[in-house]
Amino acid sequence: MFRNSVISIIAAVIAVMLGVVIDGIVIGRFLGPESMAAYGLIMPYINLGTVFSSVLSSGVQVICAQRIGEGNIKGARQAFSVCMVATFIISAILTAVTVIWRSEIASILGANGNSSVLLPYAADYLLGVAFAMPPTIFMLEFNSLMRLDGDAGRVIVAVAVMTVLDIAGDLLNALVIHGGMLGMGLTTTISYLTALVIMLLHFRRKDIVFRFSFHGMSIKDLRDILITGSSSAVGSGSSALRNAVLNRIMIATVLSGTAVGALGILNTVYNFTSCVLIGIGMTTAMIAGMVLGEQDRTTAEQLVRTTVRTSLLLGTGLGIILFVFAEPVAGLFGNKDGAAMVSLAARGLRLYAVSLVLFGLNNSFVNYLQGMRRMKHSVILNFLHNFLYIAIPALALADLMDTDAVWISYIIGEVLTLLTIVILAAVQKKGVPFRIRDYLFLSEPFGVPESEVYETTITDRSQLIHVSGQVAEFCASREATPKQAMLLSLFVEELGNNVIDFGFTEDGKKSLDIRLVHQGDEWTLRLRDNCSAFDQTEWVRLHENDDPSANIGIRIVCSTAKEVEYVSTMNLNILTVRL
Repeated sequence: MFRNSVISIIAAVIAVMLGVVIDGIVIGRFLGPESMAAYGLIMPYINLGTVFSSVLSSGVQVICAQRIGEGNIKGARQAFSVCMVATFIISAILTAVTVIWRSEIASILGANGNSSVLLPYAADYLLGVAFAMPPTIFMLEFNSLMRLDGDAGRVIVAVAVMTVLDIAGDLLNALVIHGGMLGMGLTTTISYLTALVIMLLHFRRKDIVFRFSFHGMSIKDLRDILITGSSSAVGSGSSALRNAVLNRIMIATVLSGTAVGALGILNTVYNFTSCVLIGIGMTTAMIAGMVLGEQDRTTAEQLVRTTVRTSLLLGTGLGIILFVFAEPVAGLFGNKDGAAMVSLAARGLRLYAVSLVLFGLNNSFVNYLQGMRRMKHSVILNFLHNFLYIAIPALALADLMDTDAVWISYIIGEVLTLLTIVILAAVQKKGVPFRIRDYLFLSEPFGVPESEVYETTITDRSQLIHVSGQVAEFCASREATPKQAMLLSLFVEELGNNVIDFGFTEDGKKSLDIRLVHQGDEWTLRLRDNCSAFDQTEWVRLHENDDPSANIGIRIVCSTAKEVEYVSTMNLNILTVRL
């Protein structure tokens, strides 16, 4: 589930960031150092725009995933609907502010005084890219929601179309139309809007969880989304503030404009390389939301283990690639007139590459905490990780190391963030945290004791009868009534056989997870499989006939269970039965 999810989420995050990355390359190569410096100056404002997209997209992702994990599909749809209304209003206001006060924004960011020559370039780009802000926010939200809805392929198509349009448009603007910075921004807007239209076609499908409706929307849902997404908002806001501080340090150097342009190159590469690692974090937050809804401690530990392994592997790989190819990567953003800028950026990229080894790990932990609704921990870590631990070392070392202070501050920030995570885990454990389970940061009480849970995975029919018998024994040992033990054993056998009959394939790649939880007087059975979408209860309804013996197994389940809930999400079928 993690592997399948992370690929499409990374693709969607890249889609959101790719437009400004492509703009940076074409601006540096064809429009010159002054345009590149102006582009670097306004990057903090572009990042500030992601504050709104982050708070809504991450908030609705976690809330919807948690409610799906609880089996509350109606609640997930209500949260989705209120988020769409809020997104429309906020993105419209953000676009209007950018258009009306673009010159003032550019001046505040540093295009004044000795750098006032950069003002028209920065203002023109802001005007062109202003209308890309609404699709940016919507695309980030649809990214995870469409994954939950089992339509990750559409995200990939949207990314491909957007990339082609943006590259072609930028080159046409720079080499043929000569539209300058305004044209660069407009090209990004057009490509983003096209990608959004492709994503919106998803909502024409009938077999989806998320359907917009004004019915049932509430301020409480919006408040939950904003509170849950506050951690991401703090992260995005801190990043914007950090970049503004670092820009000021660069402006104060002897190299000035060259240094600002070099930092613009680094920030552009940062936006792109971090997409992969941010995608891991977003996947972690989404699955953590489901784990929270299911109150599944075992899966929480599996998620953290998978996240740590994946983050370290990809972070190290990206860091090595960027370190080795720092010069050609920096060279993408400059021509012969910007040789000094490219040289300075290459040095910065090599030092930044070292920080990538830990960036993914730290970012994933922050997102995991957000998914688990540990908001205090997540907000504090986001602020420290994205601003304080980088900006303070850079300011402290600026007089001694000049521009190197900025590059090295990224490494210092990652090391300090990791140490903080270890300290928080040690405080929670009240000892040295050695094992993965020491870093779960669960709000106790969480779930039920392991002794009250039976769980296993089957991959073929021969295992099902044995598991059915184990379920009966487990129930009996937990003082279930003979009727409860018999019914739950029957549920496992009948429902499991249906999954095998309709979903398993001969290649052995399909599996069925069975989890039975005893809590008080209630028994909860969850069947989760990676087969094609198949709602057993709906199938029986559609095939009702006069034969009372037909589909007797699922009929017994529906008639005797307290509640039966089915949802298809993240290419998984989840059937929850409460007795």
